[in-house]
Amino acid sequence: MSMDMQSRLRERRPAPAQDKGLSREKPTRGGLDSVMSYVPVEAVQRAFQVLRTLNELRFASVGELHHRTGISKSTIIRMLETMINDGYVVRDSFLGGYRLTSEVQALSCGYDGTPMLIEAARNATVDLAHQIKWPISIATPCDGLMVIKYTTNSISPWAFPFAVLHMRLHMTVSALGRCYLAFCSDEEREELIRKHHEQHFVDGAPYGLERLRRSVEQVRCSGYATPDALYHPKRLQFVAVPILLRGRAVAAMGTGYFRRAVPGDRVEKTIVEPMREAAARISVELERIYPDEAGVEARNP
Repeated sequence: MSMDMQSRLRERRPAPAQDKGLSREKPTRGGLDSVMSYVPVEAVQRAFQVLRTLNELRFASVGELHHRTGISKSTIIRMLETMINDGYVVRDSFLGGYRLTSEVQALSCGYDGTPMLIEAARNATVDLAHQIKWPISIATPCDGLMVIKYTTNSISPWAFPFAVLHMRLHMTVSALGRCYLAFCSDEEREELIRKHHEQHFVDGAPYGLERLRRSVEQVRCSGYATPDALYHPKRLQFVAVPILLRGRAVAAMGTGYFRRAVPGDRVEKTIVEPMREAAARISVELERIYPDEAGVEARNP
């Protein structure tokens, strides 16, 4: 986080009351917002139902889709012809039915695992933000930097007065980057360190490898990371803890606060311990979502 962007924090004013006339309560998965502004478009819901069913069956006739979904045959035909027009479905005359085309793979091309990480983290981070008041952010590595993929900045009582989402942070200097380096796999750590030694500079000079390795060991011993003191302002402090899946980091979770607002002897109890508890909750949820050994790949290629 750049020094000019860290000049101040502000207390966010309460958001204006929502017009309840446009809202409906509806439970959704993963603790996501359950208040909708408008009634769901049933035609879209039914189209997705047909698409999901066709994907499950691999190949199906109109009659089979009608039997599985309960949607009228005439409506199913119109939906299928629309999907054929857009290239997602094809009519197979030889087999006498419909099947999906390879074009449906384009629907998931922007998905890299991050949405599942956010789903696993959302409830715990919202609770944490309400508890410690400061904004919580989650970052994953991308192209040798840490990129913030999720933040509670919009709901935290004491929020940053600037855009946080998608912010790119230095791997070896920021608290989030140093935390990730300390708890990722040994192979990934060495690769990230090698890239930074060759490509990245701090204030015009390569970041010292020995100094970096010592800081990594310190973070591993303490269980949390702070920014490199040489490159961050004295008024602010940032803290990050790892989000682990089967013993290795898949992301880092951090917060920032005024040093004068949190006495040094209270940081571990009031900031770090609640963050560790939240990270443990997230890890449990990730284990539930990814029970296999492959785990989550929340990082961008």
